[in-house]
Amino acid sequence: MTVICLPFVHVPVWWWVQPGWWQTQTANASAGGLTITAKAVPRKITWYAGDGTSTVCTGPGTPWSASTNPTSPSPTCGHIYNTTSADSPGGMFTVRAVATWDVSWSGGGLSGTEPNITTTTSANVTVTELRAVITS
Repeated sequence: MTVICLPFVHVPVWWWVQPGWWQTQTANASAGGLTITAKAVPRKITWYAGDGTSTVCTGPGTPWSASTNPTSPSPTCGHIYNTTSADSPGGMFTVRAVATWDVSWSGGGLSGTEPNITTTTSANVTVTELRAVITS
């Protein structure tokens, strides 16, 4: 999971994960003739914007493309900053993406579930403000 963000105040930010990241992960382990299969299924991503807000998304998000109107909000997962990061430490917000995974296993005629696991990534972003100046 990578966080890339170039936000401006009052301009929608689209959050998504790389194609192929939002998929079931499977691993096998064998010993003494017994094979156990573990499966992790992505359930949600909680995006912490760094401005005190968070957004929970239950899918991978929709990638933004250059042909999209830059003032259009994401149809699936996004945020709008209402303030700059100027007063934050270093002049930046720390954006964190926390993915929650449902974990199950099977093998040797048995199966079960485990407590959810999370994976986290973060990035520091500068949120700026665009201002227009009318000269005539």
